[in-house]
Amino acid sequence: MRSRYLWNQHQEWLHLNTFGDRPCARSGHSAVVVGGKIYVFGGCDGVAVYNDLHRFDTVTHEWSVIHAEGGPTPRAAFGMCAGPGEEDFTIACGSNTQHMSAFADIWRFNTRRRAWTKMFESPKALYGVSICWYGRMLLMYAGTTGSKYSNHLYAFDARTSGVAKVSTTGVCPSRRYKHESFVVNDDMYVFGGGCFAPTEGCMFISRLDLRSLEWKQVDVEGDTSVARTAVSCCVDPETLKVWVFGGFDADNTRLQAFQNYDLTSNEWNVVQTVCSPDARAFHSMIYTQGSLYLMLGANGKRKFNDIWQYRIRSTPPTLQMLAAHALLRLPRLACQPSLPDEIHSLIEAVKVVRSLPE
Repeated sequence: MRSRYLWNQHQEWLHLNTFGDRPCARSGHSAVVVGGKIYVFGGCDGVAVYNDLHRFDTVTHEWSVIHAEGGPTPRAAFGMCAGPGEEDFTIACGSNTQHMSAFADIWRFNTRRRAWTKMFESPKALYGVSICWYGRMLLMYAGTTGSKYSNHLYAFDARTSGVAKVSTTGVCPSRRYKHESFVVNDDMYVFGGGCFAPTEGCMFISRLDLRSLEWKQVDVEGDTSVARTAVSCCVDPETLKVWVFGGFDADNTRLQAFQNYDLTSNEWNVVQTVCSPDARAFHSMIYTQGSLYLMLGANGKRKFNDIWQYRIRSTPPTLQMLAAHALLRLPRLACQPSLPDEIHSLIEAVKVVRSLPE
């Protein structure tokens, strides 16, 4: 247990022992990394819908609740991404399953000031949208009103507060919701999704050139991918591999499939692991500092409040973490008030994690 916490094995899923104010079991939430911390917002547990905000520290494995006045109402199936600033993340649209309503509001949260700011109002109330920042422009793609699916692309300008429906050329993706999108250089990629269930035989991929505004569907020779909706995917910026886990297929079966797609070679790979998170959809998976973190979601029968780590590359523990472990072997020194607050916090976190059951 102690060695795992200090230096986890790479290329295997590890179920993390965590402590603190962790979120209840839920799905339809979303998560993002800002400043090395994971922020989790909203979601629903099958009865209640939430607008609470939690933060997860990937070093200490501690959950905490972030309190802030105002902000979005309780919702699920919204868009979420980092930006526009280095300390910000953005929430867009979503739905309240209790009232069968969709939302059009778009918010920014500043993690340093712990303050919500309403930025835009979408031309349509939607849920199951995807959002990503391209410079000072927020791009929101597709989604559903609850009765009609969309394949429209909207651009929201942070400088002017203006919004425009973007005219594009090429082969525009079909209408869909609960897909994923992200920007790499001057291209926006769209992965997965469907008109509820996926309609393609393999994982759908489309690329929009953000300079020419031309869509191109990405075809993969010998495609081994699995088509899915409510999937989670994230990009490793060092290798340009897109990691994909879970979702549900055309038969509404929750999936455990774990794959990656290489943006450079245009190839899919199946990732084999000894153990794995349960099959699920409407979950989150985030990349940060050489690792994937997968959390929460539902398998169709129950909802989860777990968190798993998959270390893509072995990275050494921080000097502060090494110091905390070393000082724990010197009990008198570990209690000295002359130690920095950060070391005291890490020492307490290590003590708590060591006391948790395997």
